[in-house]
Amino acid sequence: MDEHLGEPRGVSASARDASPRGRRDAARQGALRTHNLALVLEHVARAEPLSRAEVAERAGLTRATVSSLVELLLAARILEWAPSTTARTVGRPAAPVRLARGTLAGLGLEVGANHLAAAVVDLTGARLAQREVRGDFAAPSPADTLARLATLASLTWQQAVAQHPGLTLLGVEVAVPGIVRDGVVLDAPRLAWVDVPAEAIVRAALRDARGADASDEIPVAVGNEASLAAVAEAHARGGASFLYLSGGIGVGGAHVVDGRVQGGAHGFATELGHLTVDPAGPRCRCGATGCLEQYVGAQALARTPLPEAGWALGVALAAAVNLLDVETLVLGGTLAPLLPQLRDPLEAELATRVLAYPWARPALDAARVHDLPSLQGAALGPVLAVLADPERVVVGHGTD
Repeated sequence: MDEHLGEPRGVSASARDASPRGRRDAARQGALRTHNLALVLEHVARAEPLSRAEVAERAGLTRATVSSLVELLLAARILEWAPSTTARTVGRPAAPVRLARGTLAGLGLEVGANHLAAAVVDLTGARLAQREVRGDFAAPSPADTLARLATLASLTWQQAVAQHPGLTLLGVEVAVPGIVRDGVVLDAPRLAWVDVPAEAIVRAALRDARGADASDEIPVAVGNEASLAAVAEAHARGGASFLYLSGGIGVGGAHVVDGRVQGGAHGFATELGHLTVDPAGPRCRCGATGCLEQYVGAQALARTPLPEAGWALGVALAAAVNLLDVETLVLGGTLAPLLPQLRDPLEAELATRVLAYPWARPALDAARVHDLPSLQGAALGPVLAVLADPERVVVGHGTD
């Protein structure tokens, strides 16, 4: 594996609650630099490019403070100078800054029953490299599958570094179709995985791929594919609030508030695929009957008329809206392109079942991230963690 992969400059790549989009106010005491570095970066990320004077005005900081913070972020390769967007005038022109391109990156990995994928994204979320292999990955042992994933990760990283010399890895995150806690895949029925210590296996496999001379530990995290797809969607929507429904072989979901995925007490929240649509309905793989997944999962859609699928979505999502009071419902995965055919029966059920519908009608929208959204969310994990707390990378480039 390329030598740069052995130089992590972040911490754990978890991004479930890491977002630079939440509003901050300038700190007046305590950890001023840590807080204000994040504050400056937040404003640049939200509306790049910005001059230092514009950042100072928006952040409520002095120009001198912003200038010193920007210098630290430039030295850490988190920001870069941007081409001026204003016409040349008399005097010294304002020099805008923006998120640096092709300097720091996250590596996302995805395990599916029939594919493995890897992608590298920079601080803007742009993909610098991507690879995917098809096959039956439910049959082999988890260790074999994750070893192949590590090899794919190495090849993808080398591809990215070849095009962006000096690229530094912030961390690795793996998306899996199952229930995850503390790096362990507790249950992934489509992979036939139970109690698999995926984080530890991936870390060891990456170490093996780098060779015996590797000295630095790579930050690794593992997350649920639907939650990570919602991370990607939140990034594309600029930190909005919505309920995300991910369609595929299984059906998952996530509740996003101000760009942050709400995991619940144990990180298992928003299993929308297992909301009951009809207690007398078909038996689900989970053991219950009439789950939403039995109407709108990929296999179910092959035998379910779209009006019936729309009805089932309306029943389930109405219950979610009554419980969570969300403004926007986003359909992703296999459901996104079907929204035009699903909309009428879905809306009819929402209108009937949502108590506040006459006054607060939820919007229906198709997902904006279409190409392997779980992979994109996994790659964004370590990136968003640094954007939310740049101090972890800035350390060593200046003093308080």
